[in-house]
Amino acid sequence: MFKIRKYHEKKVMSLTYDGDKKPFSVGILAIGEFSFGALIDETYRVTSGEISFWTDESNTWKVFKEGEEFTAHKGHDYKLKAEQVSSYICFYD
Repeated sequence: MFKIRKYHEKKVMSLTYDGDKKPFSVGILAIGEFSFGALIDETYRVTSGEISFWTDESNTWKVFKEGEEFTAHKGHDYKLKAEQVSSYICFYD
C-alpha cells in the first residue's frame, strides 16, 4: 500500500500510496537536475520551493512555483530541476 522510492542516489525520494483510490506520491527533490521517463501520465503539484520542468515534447524548461502544476505525459522523457530543496505531490493517471 505504501512504498518508499529512492532515485538518483537518494537525491529524489517519494512516499507512494497505491491502494483502492487514485495512486499518488509525495516527494522531495534535492538541489540538482534529474531525468525520468513517464510510464503513465504524472501530474505534479509543487508544494514548496520551485521545480523546473523539461519534457521531450517541448524541449524547453519552465519554472513552476508553489501551488502550480505540470504534467509529464505517458511515454515521454522529462527532467526536473531544483535550485533549492523543493517538494511536490504527484497524481498518477
